[in-house]
Amino acid sequence: MVQERTQKSKSKGNGQGTVYFSKTKNIWVGQYTLNGKRKTIYQRKNENATEFKKRFTKIINDINQGTYIEKVEKTFIEILKEYVQNKYDTNKVSARTHIRDIETVKQIEKTCKDIVDMPIQKITVYHIRQVLPNITVYSNNSIDKIYRFINKVFKIALSDRIIPFNPMENESISKPKSDIPDKKVEALTLEEHKKLLQVLESQNHKYKYIILLQLYTGMRIGEVLALSIKDIDYKSNTITVSRTLTRDEKDRTIMGNTTKTENSQRTIFINDKVKDILKQAQKRQVSNINGLLFYDNLKDTYITPTEINCYLKRLNKKENIATNLHTHMLRHTFATRCIESRNASESITKDTRS
Repeated sequence: MVQERTQKSKSKGNGQGTVYFSKTKNIWVGQYTLNGKRKTIYQRKNENATEFKKRFTKIINDINQGTYIEKVEKTFIEILKEYVQNKYDTNKVSARTHIRDIETVKQIEKTCKDIVDMPIQKITVYHIRQVLPNITVYSNNSIDKIYRFINKVFKIALSDRIIPFNPMENESISKPKSDIPDKKVEALTLEEHKKLLQVLESQNHKYKYIILLQLYTGMRIGEVLALSIKDIDYKSNTITVSRTLTRDEKDRTIMGNTTKTENSQRTIFINDKVKDILKQAQKRQVSNINGLLFYDNLKDTYITPTEINCYLKRLNKKENIATNLHTHMLRHTFATRCIESRNASESITKDTRS
């Protein structure tokens, strides 16, 4: 709907507009609303009033029919960076995730050079087909995220009516696979597991209980290091996991209010062995402002995952426990033992029935 007025009118809803003659500019002016934003166009040189009104009416009709494409000069990388920054500014992601998002942007800039600086309206299916093979130098996990980010840029542009269609949805476009073989996080063998426990039992190091908690609970290292006394309930035999150590955009270790995902916020039931580990750790606890179970009192700072991994590396070099030894392996070891125990239980059940 187009209204003609002698002066400006108040803002109208999407697909509505007003045409008026500006005495100060001595030209015709058209104003319309698109995606909640007020837009203004002006009469061109050598364009009479009738031609201008016809052009303006077409814009309004195209908006109402959902076929209007706004002419903007935004590039692919501008939209991508705005999206990543907006996620962080609106608290949709943690500082640590934001750092990883920025790394993904850098990966896209490095491998998709042919499209990053192109105006989004000029990128075609052909251009997408040309750049996607370049991202196979990364792992499949990285490719998943890169592919999602590229697709998101075009979804945003489509939603904002900057482009008429999403080239990523063309049937000829598909997510490529990595040229890098998948790296599987190995678990300790039963023999290696037993040897590590034996070595830890002989140790009196403050990191001993951190490693034991990972082995007996399967918690992430950041979650163990974020445990406070109030998270432990000996009466109900539970640990509440709701925080984790993470890093901010300046790569400083900070306390995150939530764990990796919503599912990671959980209550863990603990047995007598875990309770004993916790109580032994509490005896060595140093008073700190966060009430953390594990804290570096000499440096008056958090104990970091890097420090635990360095300790495991030194311990492994001295004791020759496994080919490789790191905190993520401890979590996988716990999961592996659980599966083995369940399979053994099922096997015993089958034997007793036969």
